[in-house]
Amino acid sequence: MDITAPLAAVLAQIGSRFPELADDPVMAESLLENVTSMIAEAHERYRAGAEASIVSDRYLDPAHLATGALHAEHAQHPAGAMLAAEVLFDAYLPVFVDEVGALSPADVLRATRALHAGIWSRFPAGAIAYTEALRQRVTTAHLDSRTQIARDLHDRVAHGILAGLQRIDLTLLTDPPAADRTARLEDAARLLRGALGEVQDLAVALHARVGDDLLDAALARHAKDLFPPDSAISIVSLGTPLVLPNWKAEEALTILLEALTNWRKHAPGSTAVVEFDWGSASVTVTVADDGPGFDTTTEADGRLGRLTMRERAALIGATLAVTSAPGAGTTVSLAVPAGPL
Repeated sequence: MDITAPLAAVLAQIGSRFPELADDPVMAESLLENVTSMIAEAHERYRAGAEASIVSDRYLDPAHLATGALHAEHAQHPAGAMLAAEVLFDAYLPVFVDEVGALSPADVLRATRALHAGIWSRFPAGAIAYTEALRQRVTTAHLDSRTQIARDLHDRVAHGILAGLQRIDLTLLTDPPAADRTARLEDAARLLRGALGEVQDLAVALHARVGDDLLDAALARHAKDLFPPDSAISIVSLGTPLVLPNWKAEEALTILLEALTNWRKHAPGSTAVVEFDWGSASVTVTVADDGPGFDTTTEADGRLGRLTMRERAALIGATLAVTSAPGAGTTVSLAVPAGPL
C-alpha cells in the first residue's frame, strides 16, 4: 500500500500518541487500512459535491462492524480510537484541503465536511460492535461461572453429602457394635461438615465485594473469611496503592479469589504468596504457590477455571498469565490498568 509523505507523518503522530495502536502489528495494519480508506472516502465525497456530513445512519456497515470487533478483541476502547481520529482530522485537514485544491471559503467548508464524514462514518458501527463484543464476553464469563458453580456443587458438595449419608445408612442397616457405630457416625459428621464448609465458601465467594476498600485490603478481608486461620497464605503490597474503577476492582477480586481457591483445591498443604506491585498507572498481582504444579502444555484452560479468569480479565483490559510445571508450583499473574477505560 503506497503511503504519501503527509499521511506517513500523520500516522507517525498517531503512533506516538497511541503506542498501543502502533506497537501491535494487527492493530497497526488495521489503523493504516482505516486511515487510508477514510481519506479515500473523503476524496470521493468531495468530488461528488456532497454537502452534508451526517453519516451516523450507516451504523451497520459490515466493514466498520468488523473494525469495532477487532478493537474489542484487542481491548481497545472506542474512546481511544476517537482521540486518534481527532489527531487525524486536525493534522490532515490542511493536507486534504491542499490535495483537493479547495480555494474558496465554500470549497474549504465542503472539504472540511468531506474529511469529517470520511472519518466519523467508522465510529457508530465500531462502537456498536465493541459493545456487542463486550456483552458477549460478559455472557460467556457468567455462563462459565455458572457451569463452574454447578461442577463444584456436584463434585465437592454433593459428593460429601452422599458419602456422609451412606455411612449413616450403613450404620442404621447393619447395627454395628457401639465402637464401630461411633466411628462411622463421626466419619459421617466429618464429611457433612466438610460439605457445609464448601457451601459456605461458595457463598462467601459469590458475595465477594471490594466496596470502599482498596483491592489488596478487599482480598485480605475475603481471604480471612474463606481460609482457616492456619492457612499458609500471605499477602504483601509494594508501592502506593491506586484506587481502581469499581467495575475493574470487582472483576479483579473475583479472578484473584478464584486463583486462591484453585490453590487450596489443587495444592493443599503448600504455601501461597500474593504480591501486589503497584505502579503509577497499573497494578500487577501475582499469586504464587510451591505446590505440585502441572504441565501447562497438556492441561486445557478449563482445568483451573482459567478460561473464565481470562474472559474476566479481558473485560477489564487486564492480562492474565498462568505459569506452572510439575514439581515447580504455580504462578498466576494479573496486570490491571488503573484507567477508567
